[in-house]
Amino acid sequence: MKISGNLGYTRKLSHFVQILNFIPLIYDSLGNRRNPSELKEIWFENEDTANATLGLLNSSLFSWLITIHSDCRNLNKREIWMARFDLTDEKCLTQLDAFAGELMVDIDNNSRMLDQGELTIQATFPRQSKQILDKLDNVLRKHYGFTDEELDFIINYDIKYRMGLGN
Repeated sequence: MKISGNLGYTRKLSHFVQILNFIPLIYDSLGNRRNPSELKEIWFENEDTANATLGLLNSSLFSWLITIHSDCRNLNKREIWMARFDLTDEKCLTQLDAFAGELMVDIDNNSRMLDQGELTIQATFPRQSKQILDKLDNVLRKHYGFTDEELDFIINYDIKYRMGLGN
């Protein structure tokens, strides 16, 4: 189910944030659909702003920001609202919107239904969409004026752990 004009996120942090424009599927043992207990919503005035923000919040830049400005366990609204963005940059908004849409389709396509005993949940694996996440960071690079070295740092920050290659 798509969240129209709004975004949903889980408070639990891992190496990637879980900010989506759809509600992950959860079924109880009787096959009844349930809403995730930890799903929080962010409301926007319009879908364009929501989609651009979706791109920003799924970027490696945002992941790095919450790593240095949070407790690294929970994603709260204060961390979400600390991300500053100029919503008058139409070219950037259009690109973020397009790549965020591509990302959501890819995350949904790469998700798997996992049996967790009493529940069957739709698990998402954002690291499988890293190439699209890098596209988002390239858009943000132009917006914020990052150098090649700064972009390289952002894209590759903690990469071996984020991609599941670390011990």
